[in-house]
Amino acid sequence: MRLKSLEIQGFKTFPDKTKLSFEQGITSVVGPNGSGKSNISDAIRWVLGEQSPKSLRCAKMEDVVFNGTDKRKRQGYAEVTLNIDNKDRALDFNGDDIAVTRRYYRSGESEYLINKAAVRLKDINELFMDTGLGRDGYSMIGQGKIDSIVSSKGEDRREIFEEAAGISRYRYRKIDAERKLKSTEDNLLRLRDIVTELEERVGPLEKQSEKAQKFLEYSEEKRGLEIALWLLTLDRSQNELKVQDEKISIAKSQYDDAETALEQIQTESEEIYIRNGEYSSKIENIRTEITDIESQISEKRSLVSVAENDILHNNENIDRIKNDIAQFDVNADELVKRIADKEKEISELDADIIAKKKKYSELSEQLNEINTTSGKSSDVLQEITAELSVLTSKSADARVTEMTAESTVSELNSRIESLISSNDEKKTQSEELADISKDYDNKIGVAKEKIESLKNTIDGLQLKLSSKEKKKDELREESNKLMLDVKEHMRKISFLENLERNLEGFSKSVKTVVNAQSHGKVHGICGPVSRVISVPKEYGVAIETALGSAMQNIVTETDEDAKRAIRYLKSVDGGRATFLPLNTIKPRELRENGLEDCYGFVGVAANLCSCDNKYNGILYSLLGKIVIAEDLNCATTIAKKYSYRFKIVTLDGQVVNAGGSLTGGSLNRNTGLLSRANEIETLKKQTAVLEQKSKDAENRSIEISREYSAFEAQLLGSRADLSNLRQDLVRLEAEKRACDNELANAGASVENSMNEITNCRRRIEILEKDKNSAKQLLVELNKKILAAEEKVNELTGSRAELTKKREEISLQLQNLRLEIVSSQKDIDALNSDIVFAKSTGNENLERKAELNQEIERIKSVILEKTEFINCTNAEIEKLIANQNERSKAIEKINADREQLEKRSAEIRMIERDKTSERETSGRELARLEERKINIQKQYDDIISKLWEEYELTRREAEDCAVEIDDSKQAQRRLNELKQKIRSLGNVNVSAIEEYKEVSERYEFMSAQVNDVEKSKKEIEKLITDLTKQMKEVFVESFDQINKNFTYTFKELFGGGTASLSLADPENILTSGIDILVHPPGKIVINLEALSGGEKALVAIALYFAIMKVRPAPFCVMDEIEAALDDVNVYRFAAYLRRMTDNTQFILITHRRGTMEEADVLYGVTMQDEGISKLLELRSTEVAEKLGIDSK
Repeated sequence: MRLKSLEIQGFKTFPDKTKLSFEQGITSVVGPNGSGKSNISDAIRWVLGEQSPKSLRCAKMEDVVFNGTDKRKRQGYAEVTLNIDNKDRALDFNGDDIAVTRRYYRSGESEYLINKAAVRLKDINELFMDTGLGRDGYSMIGQGKIDSIVSSKGEDRREIFEEAAGISRYRYRKIDAERKLKSTEDNLLRLRDIVTELEERVGPLEKQSEKAQKFLEYSEEKRGLEIALWLLTLDRSQNELKVQDEKISIAKSQYDDAETALEQIQTESEEIYIRNGEYSSKIENIRTEITDIESQISEKRSLVSVAENDILHNNENIDRIKNDIAQFDVNADELVKRIADKEKEISELDADIIAKKKKYSELSEQLNEINTTSGKSSDVLQEITAELSVLTSKSADARVTEMTAESTVSELNSRIESLISSNDEKKTQSEELADISKDYDNKIGVAKEKIESLKNTIDGLQLKLSSKEKKKDELREESNKLMLDVKEHMRKISFLENLERNLEGFSKSVKTVVNAQSHGKVHGICGPVSRVISVPKEYGVAIETALGSAMQNIVTETDEDAKRAIRYLKSVDGGRATFLPLNTIKPRELRENGLEDCYGFVGVAANLCSCDNKYNGILYSLLGKIVIAEDLNCATTIAKKYSYRFKIVTLDGQVVNAGGSLTGGSLNRNTGLLSRANEIETLKKQTAVLEQKSKDAENRSIEISREYSAFEAQLLGSRADLSNLRQDLVRLEAEKRACDNELANAGASVENSMNEITNCRRRIEILEKDKNSAKQLLVELNKKILAAEEKVNELTGSRAELTKKREEISLQLQNLRLEIVSSQKDIDALNSDIVFAKSTGNENLERKAELNQEIERIKSVILEKTEFINCTNAEIEKLIANQNERSKAIEKINADREQLEKRSAEIRMIERDKTSERETSGRELARLEERKINIQKQYDDIISKLWEEYELTRREAEDCAVEIDDSKQAQRRLNELKQKIRSLGNVNVSAIEEYKEVSERYEFMSAQVNDVEKSKKEIEKLITDLTKQMKEVFVESFDQINKNFTYTFKELFGGGTASLSLADPENILTSGIDILVHPPGKIVINLEALSGGEKALVAIALYFAIMKVRPAPFCVMDEIEAALDDVNVYRFAAYLRRMTDNTQFILITHRRGTMEEADVLYGVTMQDEGISKLLELRSTEVAEKLGIDSK
């Protein structure tokens, strides 16, 4: 056998696939510290099965996988393959080449392969056993092992000697044999116990077997008769079921007819409800239209009122204008009278002026005569006198002008003061009128705002009325509907209570017993099963189906009570009933593992119900072995899983019977016995809720009606307020127009007065100028007259009398002149008054004509308003007629609604009749279906009994049933058999098979005891033989190794003595091995006294001695010569070369002497950090590199 190569991948510092090939001789692996060369020896140790991470220089096994570097990712697994040449069949393997592979994944998984076939670690160990190559063999000498073989205790050195002696295989077989011996002794002990136990059981089982044999014979005959009688009952039940189906079909037809009629009634009721709603909607629409018409009528009446107020106002204006015209006529008469008076005054003044002018002429002549007389005295004087006369005349004119202007100015100022005073009054009046007009504007604005607000209020009230009326109708309908629902619930409650009171649905016997108890004829009756248990609503159908006819079983306190009740039934011919005494009925429980984990499993029926504690036995007796499932698919799945051993009922009442038969179909729609009381209670609660809702709806309807009346009163009041406000608005607008007219007239009057004042002031200015001019002229004339008079006086002297007389005449002339001018002025003033009066008269005539035109215009407006009023009144009449038509339409709709109400009442009567008919049909249908259920229950019970008792389906039962001629005789025989079976007492039916089984087992176990005792002796003999062989082989090998050690030691040390000895020669296979050495020139008592190099050389000598006795095919040495000096290294290398004929050597070394002896040299480097690389050199190349001679 030869090591061919080593392949490494992902192991420690070798991430890449690396292969080392080995030739016969010495292969050295060299490299610097930390380069990874020792990882090669670790890889060989690892692939050979090393399990200790510490031995591989690791903290944990995962560390053997390349862990990555900064540049390389870590590997997921490590793999090492050892390729071996086995042509000489040194290894017990049928093959020339052997590839041993070990692979370890980072996840912790490990694989061993031989030639790529997966094997166990045990297979690897057995392959290399006794070859020195195992994980504990002497072919793997690692760092520290040299020291340990010298430093360790004697007992710890045995392993390497046993491997060298080749007794590892014997020891392995011996340990295996000892383990088998221990197991055999344990088995033998157990077998003897079993045999003893079986001996104690065989006797009693024989007697039980004979008793059971009789029981089986009776039971077999009973089985045949019972099955036959059950089949007869099944046939009868089947026939009765057909009859019941026909009766149910008839009753169902009657029920369906009543149901159809009720559905039609419901449809018609819904139609009536819809039509009633439509009528309500129509009435609401018509009322809305009536409200709109009323609003239009109110608005038009307001317009009529406004027009009438306008006519009244216009008539008032006409009267006022006529009064103004009459006043104008009065003023015209006054003006004519005034003009006549003025003209008369003018005539008188004209006559006065003529008289004064005549007197003036006379005085002028007298003055002329005087002047003439005076003038005779001198021409100069004459001229002066003439001039004086002219000046005197001018002076008189100037004085007249001044006096006239002053008088006129005074009159004009008085007129101005009068006009200003009048204007002030008119301005005050205008301001008051403006304030009044503004007040009217405010009042009109407030009135309009109030009208708009009232309109909005009226619209809001109309909406509220509409909403309240609609709500009132809805509440009335809701109340009526709720009352109908209450009546329907009350009818149902009454119906169900009658059923419950009369025990409808219960059999005659149950009714008889319960009535007898109520009359004190029987005692200890607790009631039917349906009345002593409570079932949640969601499980009602399932539990009723599960119980079937057992719902009518009667629960009693004791079996004596049941017997008395049975006797009573027989005495009154009250039928048959099943009684469940509380003191005798035992609960049944379903004990099946894993049921709760089944999909669709709801629960065991008994666990889903509740009852008084004293009825628990009854509950679990009836429902303890029945399972409730969600649906039929789940039920069949569960039944199959448990081989149809128990009954399963679904939530909707379908049944999977024990034995595999299925029962199902449609369900009875009527109330079941079990849930009847619950339904009555539920209906009562629902009825109370409905009554309260109806009462609440009625109260709300009354409240809504009150609110409706209040809103309606508010609406009427608001409409009246709106009409009054509109009339007030018309009045205010008319008054404002009158006020505005007066304000305009006052303004025009003020403007005219201001114009007159301006003209007066303009005239005053002119008169003032004339007055001032006259004054100035008068002064100048007076000066000239005074000068002329002085000259006259100088000239006349003695003519003083003439002068005086002349002056008197001049004064008179002047006064006359003034009087004439004054009268003339009075005439002018009177003429002006006449002209003004005539002008005023003309203006009055024009104003009168305008007023007459205004009267005509106002009359035209009044005519238009009258026509508008007539048209509007006609429209109002039409609107009232339209309103009356809509009111009649409402009356007609209400009449139709009354007809609908009558029809609704008729329908309700019909509905009550049909409901009663349906309830009667329903009761009959319920009774028939209950009867059918009881028959079906009887049928199902027999089917269940067939399966539960004999595990037979009906078809199988028919195949194995016996024929019977007389059912009564068969029944008597069946009763006899039952009596015989009861007389046997407790029978262990399995005793027959058990006796057979126990006796057979006893014989078998007795034979087994003998076989095991024989095996024990064989194993003991094998252990003795192995121990003897191991001793012989070990002693022989040990002596040979001792001789070789003595010789090798002398060769390596150059003298001295060495030997091996057994610490305990009496116990060769357990004794420790002592090493005794005496190097040349030394006396060594203890190996610890040796130096490191000496210890290493002693260990090397021992290894070489072992290899001479049993050469290993290859040997791996990891720096075992590190402690030797150069001389000993060369000596070690030379000795190694002498052993290469039988062994390949792979050396991990740093020493030059060892390298020189190598045939192949592998260099290990670490160019990249953490990654080892391999370089192969042959001996010639090494010689060149190291500068030595090649061999």
